[in-house]
Amino acid sequence: MECALGAKARGHEVQYWGSLRGQEGAACGRVEMAFRGFESGPVYRLTSLRGIKSLITLMKSTNSVVREMEGMGVDGVFATGGYAAAPILNAARKLKVPLVLHEQNTEPGRTNLIMSRYAKVVCTAFHGSARHFSADKVRRVGMPIRRELRESAGQGRLLQSGSGFPQVLVMGGSQGSQALNDMALSTAVRMGAEKVRWMHLTGLSHFESTMSSLERLGVKSGYEIKSYLHAQEMADALFGCDVAVCRSGAGTMAELAAFRKPAVLVPYPAAFHDHQFFNAKEFADMGAAEIIRQEDMDSSGLESRILGWLYDADKQAVAREKLAEWDVPDAVERILDIIEEVGTKRV
Repeated sequence: MECALGAKARGHEVQYWGSLRGQEGAACGRVEMAFRGFESGPVYRLTSLRGIKSLITLMKSTNSVVREMEGMGVDGVFATGGYAAAPILNAARKLKVPLVLHEQNTEPGRTNLIMSRYAKVVCTAFHGSARHFSADKVRRVGMPIRRELRESAGQGRLLQSGSGFPQVLVMGGSQGSQALNDMALSTAVRMGAEKVRWMHLTGLSHFESTMSSLERLGVKSGYEIKSYLHAQEMADALFGCDVAVCRSGAGTMAELAAFRKPAVLVPYPAAFHDHQFFNAKEFADMGAAEIIRQEDMDSSGLESRILGWLYDADKQAVAREKLAEWDVPDAVERILDIIEEVGTKRV
């Protein structure tokens, strides 16, 4: 979305195309971005009835997109992969419309792997993903984050809580994580919430159950639970924390880098090709994070890793330095420059 808004600000005519099933349409409506939705879904093995139906849906949607593109005279397509992008990318291939891909994770999904052979440029966020694509097509541009967060990170403003205590930020990802929520609470009880201040983002669907657990465990102070934070609130939370405990999706990792925050990373175990583990490994290898597999997570192990960050100033300094090297503050501008390079003034 940030790239679409940036292209529009540069004077380009922009349409955001995506799945009718996803949240893109609502997101576009909030920022007055033109949206066109198409039927899409995962493509399964063709040996099953479900696989045949998914292929038929893909073919129908591709034909619809081809007609739309021909009518509009599209000059370029930018896509981040996923099955929702498949009909749009197929149509671009058929019409020979210049294509720019952005692979956000270390381990690419099927759509980007297949369509990269037709792309003019494959943009990447993580260093580790380059090995999956033709070297002459890859350009590392970083990972766009919400404009409000990027601006706040660039201001270098640090909000002081006034508590004088170390602060831990727990984030379960966009959908929340019950396993991570439960373990964070157990760890807080073990550590003593009165010694460390916690900000815990549960996700909308897990807020009530986590609040009930908090009350049942008798945690009365030092532990704040929120279901969701708006952009400026999120910036304040990232500024205020000393270490984060979170999943390792691409967006979360980019936000950690922007605010120079080390983390204890718990990769989502069901992620495609275990890509969250490999995202986390890139940060761990450079000294900016530690990893705990969800199946190995317990309150003792989580406590020791949190304490290892909170009370080791040298370790924190190394993490900040490495995150600054990894971060690409102008990711959106780099992507837009590439789109303009391979296309024309309409994108």
